[in-house]
Amino acid sequence: MIAGLLLAAGRSRRFGADKLCAKLDGKAVIRWSMAALSPLDSVYVVIAPGADAVTQALSRLDVRFVVNLGRDEGMASSIRAGIAALPADVAAVVIALGDQPRGSPAVTRALVDRWHAGDVAAVVPSYLDGRGHPVLFGRACFPALLALRGDVGARGVLEELGERAATVEVPAAMPVDVDTPEALAVLQEPRRDS
Repeated sequence: MIAGLLLAAGRSRRFGADKLCAKLDGKAVIRWSMAALSPLDSVYVVIAPGADAVTQALSRLDVRFVVNLGRDEGMASSIRAGIAALPADVAAVVIALGDQPRGSPAVTRALVDRWHAGDVAAVVPSYLDGRGHPVLFGRACFPALLALRGDVGARGVLEELGERAATVEVPAAMPVDVDTPEALAVLQEPRRDS
């Protein structure tokens, strides 16, 4: 089984309000972000204590919520909380960010396909402008993910894996993080076909 882990316990400091519940094309940002994980067997959403607005935004979706009681520590605590909550039959996890509403299910499928092809511990997408999210980690990486500390993601784990971390080329720009109202406004603009 391959699970999704959506990180949604941040503080939205730069946004000035709960960015995950801000509306984008009529739906909450986090609901769009969930769509990128739709190809997976199950999805776990790491939330802050009392994140009722987030749970409401994801109502009627088949997700499991994991409350990160240590969220003040930063992103590493959310990764640890999510990994610790995964059942023993999860062979790999795809970690995605709750504030990337334009993530693509096709990218997730490509990560899973590459992992199933074998001989790698992790798979990361390589966009036109660099490596980004979501990232797939096999179970062999879980101890390293559980050892993360501070306000850091899993980049260090990927670096330690070296060639055991495969890349999947994505012919598109990296999805935008909705960190500010201005970033959300850019995503609200009508898309133009080239």
